[in-house]
Amino acid sequence: MKKLALLVYPAFSLQEVMNLSSLFLWHYEIATEVLSTSLDPVKSEEGIVVLPQVTTDQFRTSDYQCLILPGCSDFTELCRDQKLLSFLQGFQGNSDFPIGAICGGPMLLARAGLLRGRPFTASIYQEYFDICPFLEREHFVAAPAVVSPPIVTAGGGNFNGFAVEMARLLGLPCRDRIFDGYMDQCTPEDYLPHLPPEALEEMTELLGNW
Repeated sequence: MKKLALLVYPAFSLQEVMNLSSLFLWHYEIATEVLSTSLDPVKSEEGIVVLPQVTTDQFRTSDYQCLILPGCSDFTELCRDQKLLSFLQGFQGNSDFPIGAICGGPMLLARAGLLRGRPFTASIYQEYFDICPFLEREHFVAAPAVVSPPIVTAGGGNFNGFAVEMARLLGLPCRDRIFDGYMDQCTPEDYLPHLPPEALEEMTELLGNW
């Protein structure tokens, strides 16, 4: 059976990728294999513990249809995880292997240099553009999803649309709407959140030295 690789890390969002996993399995017979920097158990932000099946050291693109990055509750530690970043940096110059990232997942791609000069979206506070030099404000798009082959990025609430765009990027037929959970009434401003003033000083100190 064909496989997709789901990259997991502490406090990853399982909810954001489960509809994608279900769609790929039941519609295209593409199973999900869990990937991490080690085979140690990883707890999702929902408190669900998963067991990785393969490590980033063992990963080979030829074994998979695509790589998926979920969001996460706290990206700050992940952006300092050198083993994780080294794995992602291995995709610099990639022009054909599909990668999808949702919610905070694009932050990891940006930190690894994979979004440089590329349009993208994410669920990130706009103030991060001022304190994270690896984020390029000029390439951020206030939209539910952005397709910039071979990369798809999406906001966390757009988990169904993310699955649809990933399927289409792989050349798989997919209708516009799958399952439930659409955001038809959102405006562009809904994709431009801001940090509360009391959190801005703390995050500036934490991220400003990167």
